[in-house]
Amino acid sequence: MNSQPQGAAAESAGRPVRTLQEMLDQLALYDKTYPSLVPDGIYGERTLEAVMIFQRENGLPVTGVVNSRTWNAIAAACEKTEFLYGAPPPLDVLPSGTFTCCQGERSAPMFIVRGIFSALEQVTTNFSPCAGSDVNDGGTYENLRTVQRLSGLPVTGTLDRSTWACLCQLYHALVTRG
Repeated sequence: MNSQPQGAAAESAGRPVRTLQEMLDQLALYDKTYPSLVPDGIYGERTLEAVMIFQRENGLPVTGVVNSRTWNAIAAACEKTEFLYGAPPPLDVLPSGTFTCCQGERSAPMFIVRGIFSALEQVTTNFSPCAGSDVNDGGTYENLRTVQRLSGLPVTGTLDRSTWACLCQLYHALVTRG
């Protein structure tokens, strides 16, 4: 997870912030001191809170600013966590190769997508109910658009590998970890 350190200004956004959030979220898997994060690339209040908690717990100046020292300490803690516990396993149910399921198309993975949305409905108000079929339509199509919007992906409503990866991250952060 090597990337350049990122300042903690509220307007900061992008790949370095997403990497920071991924590392902090990895730490939160095994240490409930840290809040779970959905890596969205925006240095918001929850990210600031997680950074300040990390700084406090690790004897660093509690500034909320991610300078080189804080970045390197977070990266080292994340590497240690991955060494001790391993990275969370990905769930890959999409057919191999380039895969898409556009609006109105049928695909077996849509059953799993609908199940994930059903679980997400129980813990957040961002998603609407989906009918139980293998077609990308109605609530499922709109929910995929919501995932894409929240994740900074192009908002197409199409199930593809990027959308699937973000959907799995949401499920992991909000359902399996509570």
